This record gives sequence, C-alpha cells and structure tokens, in this order.
Amino acid sequence: MAAITRIDDGVWACEVALDDYRVRGALVLGRRRALVWDTLSHPRDMAAWLPLIAPLDLVIVYSHADWDHIWGTAGLPHQRAEIVGHRACRARFDADVPATLREKQAAAPGAWDEVTLVPPTMVMDDELEVDLGGVTVELRHLPGHTGDGIVGFVRECGLLLAGDAVETPLPVVPPDAPLAAWIAELERWAAHPGVRAVMPAHGDTGDASVIRRTSAYLRGLQTGRPVDVAEPLDPFYRETHAANVRAFLPRTR
Repeated sequence: MAAITRIDDGVWACEVALDDYRVRGALVLGRRRALVWDTLSHPRDMAAWLPLIAPLDLVIVYSHADWDHIWGTAGLPHQRAEIVGHRACRARFDADVPATLREKQAAAPGAWDEVTLVPPTMVMDDELEVDLGGVTVELRHLPGHTGDGIVGFVRECGLLLAGDAVETPLPVVPPDAPLAAWIAELERWAAHPGVRAVMPAHGDTGDASVIRRTSAYLRGLQTGRPVDVAEPLDPFYRETHAANVRAFLPRTR
C-alpha cells in the first residue's frame, strides 16, 4: 500500500514497499499544473494523486527509466499529460524497458497485467525548467546510477528530488558508472545555497548531508578506499555493496 506524506505546501511524497526495498516518488502542485515525479512500480501506486491533480494540467517526469520509477503511469490521466524524460530515457523504452516488463510478467503471471509502458513525450538533454504556476521545478541531467538520470529542484521550497542519484544507505553503482562526473554533480548540489531538503527515491530524506553521504561512498570506490558501511545492512544492500566493491576494486575479489 502506498504511504503518502506531506512535505511542504503543495508537495507530497508517495512511498511503496517492493520485495527488496522501498521506492519513493513525489507530487508538486502549482496554480496551473501538477507535476508527478516518478510514477513508481504499478498503476495502483498513483491512486492517491488523482483527487489532487484532477483540476490541473499534468506533467509527469521520469527521473530515469528503471522499472520501479515508470510503471505506474497508466494509473494517471497520462493521455493529456506532458511526460518528460532525458533523451536516453526515451531510447530505453525501445530497448531494456519492454524487455524488463516481459521478464517480470513471465516470472509472475497476472501481477503486472495493468502496466502499460508510456514513453516520454518531451525529451531533455542537460537542463529544463518546468513552470507549474508560482512553482518552478528545475530539471538537470545527472548521469551515474544510469546514463539517463535527472534530478529535480523545486526552487520555492528548496527541495531536491534526487531520484537514484542519491541513495541511503548506499547507491547502486553499475561497473561503467562515470564516478568522477557523478561525484562532481553531487558536490555541486551539496554546495547549492538553495538546497534545504533532499528526497532520494530510496532511503532517508534529509538535508545536504544525505548527498554528501552518497558522494563519500562513491569517492571511496573511486580512490580504492571503500567507505566502511557500519550500519546493519538488509540483504539487498549487503549484496549491492559487495557488487560495488567487486566492480571497482578487483583486487578484493
């Protein structure tokens, strides 16, 4: 079941539990338009948003095209929405996105029948501003966890919607991740004077220290001195940490 939390005036978070972890999206309301940040994993995850967005034009933003961030779109009136993603996000809808859906449908017949894949109708490259009417969301490309990753900054309330660019207790880092560029962008956001709150898709929300925690973990992989993750890890993050270390520190194998 989706858990809804009010974050600020006109800003809510929606979090759902999956088999191995939890995933979080957001709703930002302006005077003219509503912005849904990630539609999560299933159309039913979007039910709570419908009464809030009903009178407004709709913008949907995909932080990236991983399945747990984009499969809920059919639960929204997406036919009348502007759907924004990075150019590489749109390309993934012709490649791994449908392949992943076929795999999950085969593994769990009936569980994903309501999912309809809805690709972006507008693509961005580096930056895009979305005016909701009195509220502005700045979108910026931040490749790292995936090449199509973007973050969103809600200027008026100082909230950074971080997607999977920031994650606690630790991020999922593919072997080909551009660590230097990822770290540089995270440090730029951590130093941004307007950032007062950070909402990752997975893990703790907080202030800029949440960004620095991910940045420190990535720098440990980059320098060959992995950060000691002292807290108890559940199986998903224990396996993720081991995979990250194997990928970037071959001598530890």
